[in-house]
Amino acid sequence: MRRIACALIAGWSCAGALYAADDAFEFVLNDGLTPQHTAHLRKALDDNYDRILSSLGLTSIPTVTVRIWRDEEAYQSAMEQSLGSRAPGSRGYAFGQRELRLLYHTRLSAQREAVHEFAHVASLNINPDLGNNPRWLWEAVAIYLAGEYVDPARSGFFDDGACPTLEQLNAPFDRGGTIYATGYLLVDFIEKRWGFAKVVDLIRSNGDLQETLGVSSAEFEQAWCESVQEALGR
Repeated sequence: MRRIACALIAGWSCAGALYAADDAFEFVLNDGLTPQHTAHLRKALDDNYDRILSSLGLTSIPTVTVRIWRDEEAYQSAMEQSLGSRAPGSRGYAFGQRELRLLYHTRLSAQREAVHEFAHVASLNINPDLGNNPRWLWEAVAIYLAGEYVDPARSGFFDDGACPTLEQLNAPFDRGGTIYATGYLLVDFIEKRWGFAKVVDLIRSNGDLQETLGVSSAEFEQAWCESVQEALGR
């Protein structure tokens, strides 16, 4: 990965060092980060690039800028400047169709978090209005493509035959993380019953279940719940 001259990118001054990797990604590293620090993130993105585009029916997308901060305050400040608010606890987010942003850390989840945010960016290249619209689908697709499976027997969200509703899964980031424990199961259910092409169609229709799958929200919730509970042997 070579360092190139500092230049204005997407209206930002060059506080970070810009490194060009390839046609798929370019990296802007802040707070003294180097390509050596972030090599594991680059590898995760490179390893999953073709798979995610193929899954979503995309042949190519524009080069994606990957901005990474080491300092959490700087990361949150940049988020507030761009989005108008902060999200305490966040470790990454998509910023439009050509950029993802990450908070650097060395936990084992870092690679999957990078892939998760790239899946968001790729989804926006299908439907630029998908971001949190609806939130359950927006997150579920990224969770599934990043392989962030959570065992429903241990999540606590399916006890006593109950299941979260789509309304509950649409709760914003700061009001609970139910979608992060259940999103994989949602897309897995859709793929097994209707095929993954219908997941892509749902992205295009902003999660319109009646139009895309021919079922109401209540019918979908019931069928999904039954499939999870059956898998749990209940």
